[in-house]
Amino acid sequence: MSEQETIQQLAGRVTPSLVSARHVNGSSFIHLPVVYPSGSFVTVCLSSAIGGIRVSDAGFAYREIESFGAGRSFGRHAKSVAEMFDVEAGRRAIFADVPRHDVERAIFDISAASRLVVERVMDRINEDGDVSVSDALRERLDKIFPANVWFEDKIDGASSTEWDVTAIAKVGGGVAVFQAVSKYPVSVYKASTAFHDLAALEKPPALVAVVASKKDLGSSLPLLSQAARVIEIDQADEVYKRAAS
Repeated sequence: MSEQETIQQLAGRVTPSLVSARHVNGSSFIHLPVVYPSGSFVTVCLSSAIGGIRVSDAGFAYREIESFGAGRSFGRHAKSVAEMFDVEAGRRAIFADVPRHDVERAIFDISAASRLVVERVMDRINEDGDVSVSDALRERLDKIFPANVWFEDKIDGASSTEWDVTAIAKVGGGVAVFQAVSKYPVSVYKASTAFHDLAALEKPPALVAVVASKKDLGSSLPLLSQAARVIEIDQADEVYKRAAS
């Protein structure tokens, strides 16, 4: 921003880049500055409807969920969310048919509903995946660090945020934080954020991410490895001890 550019001018300059539209065969797709858990942008579609305009998410929420192998979960979650926002849920899309003067409101409602459906399904996926790894991790840590491990504990990071962690173990004169992480992006991002905050402490604990398979993490593995040691749930006891030291 130049010295001559006012705040109002700056706002006017950046605003157009936050929202974009493309037009295809009589329909318009509006890309909004709202993101799904995967990082892709929420998009709504405007098309003609009897007596007005149909505003829909064009099936983007469904495709987002389907990419994680959970397409069957869309219907149930979409129905309950649609009721919250007073819109409709089809087999693969969320939509509302409205008069032209209500299009702006409908865009807000459809985009919010679409994102919430994906969040709910992803939360359930992560919960199921995390619980599976967490249960196995509890058994391992009980065996490796008997009487020196606390489960479902909390710890403050450098930002003063209180983080829920799978376990905290006392190892020698130090502390180790173990976090069960599933292969899904939301779980990885959440764990990574916590690890970076804890790593910024004046005396950070040893940080250990425990996963079912490093291979299954794919491109998410480097992100998780930035602030923590990543080990697999079935690795030897010595691997756990080294990671915690």
